[in-house]
Amino acid sequence: MIDMRLSRPARISLGYLATAVLWILVSDELTATLIPDRETHFLVQSWKGLGFVTVTALVMYALMRTPAPTAEVVPDRHGAVLLGLTFLLLVALIAGTGTLAYRHQAAAFKQQQLSQQAAIADLKAVQIRTWVGQGRQQAEMLRRDPDLLEAARRLATDAAQDAARHVRLHFNALLETGEWTAIGLYAADGRPLLQAGEARAPESALRQAIAQTAAGGGFRLNDVHPVDAAGLAYRIDFLLPLPEAAGVLVLSADPLALLFPMAQSWPIPSDSSEALLLRVEGDDVAFITPPRRSGARPTERRVPLADTAFASHLVRKKGDGIYEGRDFRGVEVIAAFEAVPGTPWHIEAKTDTDEVLRPLRRQAGQIFSMVLLAIGISALFVVLLWHNRQAAHAASERLAQAERAALALRFEALFQQARDIILLVDPAGRIVEANEAALAAYGYTAEEIRARHVRDLRDPDTLDSLDRQFSAADRPGGVQFETMHRRKDGSLFPVEISSRVVEIDGQRFRQSFIRDIGERRRAEETVRRQLDELRRWYEATLDREGRIGELKAEVNELRQRLGEPPRYGQPQDAAPPAGAHPSGAVRT
Repeated sequence: MIDMRLSRPARISLGYLATAVLWILVSDELTATLIPDRETHFLVQSWKGLGFVTVTALVMYALMRTPAPTAEVVPDRHGAVLLGLTFLLLVALIAGTGTLAYRHQAAAFKQQQLSQQAAIADLKAVQIRTWVGQGRQQAEMLRRDPDLLEAARRLATDAAQDAARHVRLHFNALLETGEWTAIGLYAADGRPLLQAGEARAPESALRQAIAQTAAGGGFRLNDVHPVDAAGLAYRIDFLLPLPEAAGVLVLSADPLALLFPMAQSWPIPSDSSEALLLRVEGDDVAFITPPRRSGARPTERRVPLADTAFASHLVRKKGDGIYEGRDFRGVEVIAAFEAVPGTPWHIEAKTDTDEVLRPLRRQAGQIFSMVLLAIGISALFVVLLWHNRQAAHAASERLAQAERAALALRFEALFQQARDIILLVDPAGRIVEANEAALAAYGYTAEEIRARHVRDLRDPDTLDSLDRQFSAADRPGGVQFETMHRRKDGSLFPVEISSRVVEIDGQRFRQSFIRDIGERRRAEETVRRQLDELRRWYEATLDREGRIGELKAEVNELRQRLGEPPRYGQPQDAAPPAGAHPSGAVRT
């Protein structure tokens, strides 16, 4: 029959081809997903290809240098599983390390971006607060001008042009700075008393602000509002009441000229970042500065506060801070909100999340390439280790076989030549093996005793304890006990058994060392009988001597009653008679 098996070089080549195809398909898809940046993607692809060629070349060299295993070598399946698990563990460790490194960098990078957003929002809030404060200071300086107060009192009653001329000079000096479009003095009902700069009739929003300022008596900011029907011109007004209800001072500025550029400028280059000036109007957030590329006019764009899809919802719920959410376009952004003190405004500094994470994706691509390279090197080492292990296993297997054969011969000799009975019993209690001493003790042949259960060797009167003793052999130290065994002819003899569980070729057996203690029992019985006889002789001797002593004592007592001297003396070192008190009195 024709041998259709592929040669070893053919198998290696096919394995390399399959690995290369799988690598190209999987790695290209992953890098395209993780690294959208074209420049970084090209760099990673180059390093990825170089790493793959290097690793596979080393693996091919190792495979070709390693001789093919012979037919006699038994595959080391346990070692293969261990090496496979080791490789998987290395892959898990490398991937875990890469993941942790990425997460650490991602957390640090994200925290840096969040801090940057917060710093920009805070910077904008400080700039706008400073600008508002400077405008208020200029209004305060004008309000403290005595000429202005005198002109206001006179203008409220008559048209004193000579009094207004000096005040108008002050107004024009401020207008020349370019910060203001108009400065005027108005009566509490909104009538213009004195104006400089652009001449415009006070619109309804300004008249309402003038009345509120005159009634409230403090500084007021008339927020950004349109001043023409077309919505092309906008103004913001700074209002201060004059003492003694002489009128209200109004400084007007064009927000498109200074406030909006100040709020919208971004300190670092960015494609999607922008700062927006917001204010809450009822249940909506109004965009005072129009969002970039929205085409909206100032204060025209609004977002409901109740819409949880937008980051502004979080501002209402949690206050100022840094949030991740969607802006009015529905695009994911990182936004920092900061209130502008002394105004109804908030600054929102936002950047598209995609732009924020773009550098992080480059780092992810680099980490991914390093992880793949480390896994490839680990695979190379595992392959080399596997082939070395196979070669060592083949040599050690041959040596182990020779050692096992010699050990089996020595064990068999020791097992059979032992003077004590040795039984090998399976978990069911069947006798598997017995030595020569066992055959001689029980009177069975080798075939007969292997067909027996341990119950067949026990005295029927001791079977109640068999199960307990059989289970006790499974303890770490085994068990030792005495019992009665029965020979083939039915005769009984006492034995001492030491039994424990042993494992042979992956199976558990009970190995019992049994010693015939009949001779020892007979010797113990002889010694016990001799001790009993000695004890009886000793007690009889003591009783005879005690009786003689008692008779002598009675004779001496009778002679004393008759008035005669005692016949028997009592030596000081003589033992008192049996039953006598230690003082010398005889027990009756």
